[in-house]
Amino acid sequence: MYRLSVSICFLFASLVIALFTLIMSDTSFQTTTDRGATLVQDLTAVRIWIVVAGLALYSWKSATNQPSALVVTVLTAVAWIMFLEDYTVLDSILFQSSHPLAQAVVFTRPVFLVALTYVAFKNGRLI
Repeated sequence: MYRLSVSICFLFASLVIALFTLIMSDTSFQTTTDRGATLVQDLTAVRIWIVVAGLALYSWKSATNQPSALVVTVLTAVAWIMFLEDYTVLDSILFQSSHPLAQAVVFTRPVFLVALTYVAFKNGRLI
């Protein structure tokens, strides 16, 4: 179950990176307003740095067999905060996008949050 949860986290991170690349480089991702487009670009730019830094730090800690409980716990807290922020700020922009990649990110995010929370608890040896 632990490896499946980690795989789900890496899959979701890949979707987020792909969505960020799409938003920054392609005109096929349309929002309803120019302000919405700017907001999506700004928020996804911040989030992509968090995702890449988290992936790199977790991968490095795992590869060197160092404890990663603190890293995963912090990333879990940040992921839940970003989810709540996205839900309140981007509800009318990202969640209603018709692009399949944006919909994939929105629909897989709850599974990712559960998987990441499980990994955090498992790393903390609470389960």
